[in-house]
Amino acid sequence: MRLIQRFATGLCLSLFVWHAIADDTPAYITPVSVAELVEQGFDGVILDVRTPEEFAQAHIPNALNVPHPLLTNHLATLGKTDTPLLIYCRSGRRARIAMDQLHDLGFRKLYHLSGDMQAWQAYSKP
Repeated sequence: MRLIQRFATGLCLSLFVWHAIADDTPAYITPVSVAELVEQGFDGVILDVRTPEEFAQAHIPNALNVPHPLLTNHLATLGKTDTPLLIYCRSGRRARIAMDQLHDLGFRKLYHLSGDMQAWQAYSKP
């Protein structure tokens, strides 16, 4: 049963991500999908654009912290423009700013954690 659930989740996520890539528009990904991506080894960068203080309090495993005002100074750490980037902040405003900046710089595989850190924390609590 667990195998069927994983397959169905993976299939839905793949179709969702493929649609976003084909449309060249940012996709929203749920905390459940992000947890599965992290568990399976996400082939991209999980980008936390909050302050270092916020990042120190809590963050998604394997996330890279680059505050959104410093984003253009750290482009080399993000990889090539075809690198998938999953972006989040506390509530969404800074992530949307970062996504707009990255899109303008040629990044196209942009994904936004739906509900951002607030949703992640609500999801990951027992």
